[in-house]
Amino acid sequence: MIGLATLSLLAACPHSAEGLPAAQSPTHNAAGSESGGVGVDTIVSLPRQAGPWVRPGSPRRITEDTIFDYMDGAGELYLAYRFEHLDVYEYTAPEKRLGTLKVELYWMETPDDAFGLLSNDWGGEAVDLRGQGERRDWHPAVPPHDALYGGGLLRFRSQRLYGRVMASRESPESRTQVLAIASSIVKERLSNGQPPEILSKVPVRLGERLVLRPDRTCFFRSHYVLNSVYYLAPHDVLGLGPAVDASISEYRPAGTGGTPVRLIQALYPSTDAAAAALRTFLKLYVPAPSGQVAEKPSSAAANAEGKWVGWAAADRSLAIVLDAPGERDARALASAALAALLNQ
Repeated sequence: MIGLATLSLLAACPHSAEGLPAAQSPTHNAAGSESGGVGVDTIVSLPRQAGPWVRPGSPRRITEDTIFDYMDGAGELYLAYRFEHLDVYEYTAPEKRLGTLKVELYWMETPDDAFGLLSNDWGGEAVDLRGQGERRDWHPAVPPHDALYGGGLLRFRSQRLYGRVMASRESPESRTQVLAIASSIVKERLSNGQPPEILSKVPVRLGERLVLRPDRTCFFRSHYVLNSVYYLAPHDVLGLGPAVDASISEYRPAGTGGTPVRLIQALYPSTDAAAAALRTFLKLYVPAPSGQVAEKPSSAAANAEGKWVGWAAADRSLAIVLDAPGERDARALASAALAALLNQ
């Protein structure tokens, strides 16, 4: 899996700061428009000073219209997850050798969108920003992590907030303060809750033959994100978009170390949308013999250029298996995934 998150916040403060004044973003009502007050979910406790680093009083505001001015290329990732706006704070220190600490607060439309951003890359050291220990109410299809640290960069999610805190020059002191800033943000906010509902429908294994790798599960809404994980097609053949919940997971053949098997699950806003997505996918991956028009069943498998593809669809749900070792596994995994989706 390509770590898009690494292209483009945060744990507790042992040496801290001169007070923790709340940093505030404009309130967004249910329709997504800004109002003059401060919404509970957009108030964060951001220390004015973290060790020798000090931040300005107000952030730089990045919107959908200016995100590509702020970042070259990676803006597509955030827009793919229903981005609202970004607040950027940069902490500086008197000594240039210490570098800077940058805080990026990405406000997304829903907690699912913030989770999706984190799920693009499960690499790094898991960090417990709340000090609550390992979560036991977690579905085994995804790692139970809300924050990951590596190379001076901390990535985290907190409700509909996705955050990044990064040190331009990593050191033990900068790591301490990166974690301190993040913890001060997270500790005043409500529990993050569960991952997107569709991830609870991911089969953990297929008998003894295929075993899920949780650190390869990604929640997405856009073919841009899908193609970064598994290149499916140059254009959107699955009819993805903001109203679609989708996931891609990876399975390893048990005990063989063979080619990974991928499972895509998607939940569409309508039965027609799901059926159209399946037709477009099959036209690309399982074309009819030359001169024939074949009506393909809603649940089946086929050998596509030496690799087995399976699919199953019903109602608003679609499951697709890619790179299966044989017809039996392609059919069985697709059927199991669809059954889980329909059991809502």
